[in-house]
Amino acid sequence: MEYMALGCMSGTSLDGIDCSLIKSDGLSFANEISNKFTPYSNELQNKLHNIINQGYLIDTRVLTLLNQEYKNSINQFIKNNKVKIDLIAMHGQTIYHDQNTKISIQLFDKNLKFDSNLPVICNFRKNDLLNGGNGAPIMPEFHKTIATQLDLKKVIFVNIGGVTNITVIDNNEIIAGDSSFGNGLINDLIFEKTGQNFDKDGSLSENGKNLDTLFYKILKDKYFNEELPKSLDRNYFHKYKKEYLDQESLSNTIFTLLEIIPFSISELVSSSSDYPIILMGGGRKNLTLQKIFNKYFDNVSLIDTHSINGDFIESQGMAYLGIRYFLKKHSTYYTTTKVQKNVYLGERC
Repeated sequence: MEYMALGCMSGTSLDGIDCSLIKSDGLSFANEISNKFTPYSNELQNKLHNIINQGYLIDTRVLTLLNQEYKNSINQFIKNNKVKIDLIAMHGQTIYHDQNTKISIQLFDKNLKFDSNLPVICNFRKNDLLNGGNGAPIMPEFHKTIATQLDLKKVIFVNIGGVTNITVIDNNEIIAGDSSFGNGLINDLIFEKTGQNFDKDGSLSENGKNLDTLFYKILKDKYFNEELPKSLDRNYFHKYKKEYLDQESLSNTIFTLLEIIPFSISELVSSSSDYPIILMGGGRKNLTLQKIFNKYFDNVSLIDTHSINGDFIESQGMAYLGIRYFLKKHSTYYTTTKVQKNVYLGERC
């Protein structure tokens, strides 16, 4: 049986809401129908940054703004897509995640009403956490479906979002986890130093060089000694903020942080280093980062070169997980989150 599912995702880059409509059986394929990105207002974006940077204290105004953004975005999407939709899968905005305490906080209103009576699935990390898992990453099963559609038996998907996570596909086996920081740390540093939101196309870092002292200091962090599966909070590596800001050259600092992303992956997947690497997430557009990946791996490509829209992988994945919830099909495993038993994800809102 095929389903039409609407997936909505707002990631740790804190830029806005992605909505995607897919047709899928929740098992072997997922066909893209349409996508839409709705950027957050400056007020909401600033308030979300403040919540995260000030210890996750909830500003009630944030909930009001976020609910309105979700409601407007989803209602408009449904209005513009005049097809029968079976369900909505809504992730919410992550503001905190800790694999050790098993706490993961996504802001959303379970009672939010849309201009439809469609079933809404939410709380996609809860079941994994309740069963001893890390609560992240939750997309590997969707990545496996993408690999099947691309006829790839062995592949490594690298998603560079607020954090960087990888999914290693080896025939029917999946191993996954967060490998390092991603755009979140680098964007925050750039904003603090320049007022810019991100390093567009890698222009700030293209002439940079690796700062060995900073590079090896960060790599000594205990997180890099952990094996997959593992999970990371967006702000975990902000604890080295003084070291980042003390560097004379912002270009060199960003370049060094970018180099850590593929280097840390190469250490985790040394036995699979000859697998094709497919880059996803906003960080894939950074031209400097692309060049650094090509230094560490021989077969690197962007998901977009495989006729898949790389801007909406996560929201399409949410729709796919929503379908699997309806089917009561497992979506996380010990090898992806350390969950103690295979579980399906989500609950009815």
